[in-house]
Amino acid sequence: MKQYSGLLITIVVVLLIGAFLFFVTAKPLPYAPVDVGGGSIIVSDQVAGSLVQLNTTLAAPGFITIHEAMGEAPGKVLGVSDYLETGSYGGINIVLSELMTPGLTYIALLHADDGDGHFDIQKDMPVSVNGEVVRPDFVALSADEIDE
Repeated sequence: MKQYSGLLITIVVVLLIGAFLFFVTAKPLPYAPVDVGGGSIIVSDQVAGSLVQLNTTLAAPGFITIHEAMGEAPGKVLGVSDYLETGSYGGINIVLSELMTPGLTYIALLHADDGDGHFDIQKDMPVSVNGEVVRPDFVALSADEIDE
């Protein structure tokens, strides 16, 4: 009986060590910016609403996302552009899922497509140029501020 107890304990210990190593080393792929050879976004402060207008140049196919700003970091995604091929675009309109709030800061973020033509925030990485992520900030303005 002692043989079986020792064998059972050994099996349990090996399984626990294996499970520990699996969960400690099984980490998701890093969410790191990629350098695709260039890219830019030009966005001005916008009238608070559900639409953002901007201009962009892409060195590789991708998307632009609009985020709430959480301090200096991009927060919740409010809108995503259509799939954009390499090139320059003027007057891109991105429809938002909710209205912007006057006075708050928002972020436009350039993403490189992973090759499938569909936006996936886990697979379509942010684009960096010279080590800096392409992500200009802009402020939502009230209609009164535009008239001034």
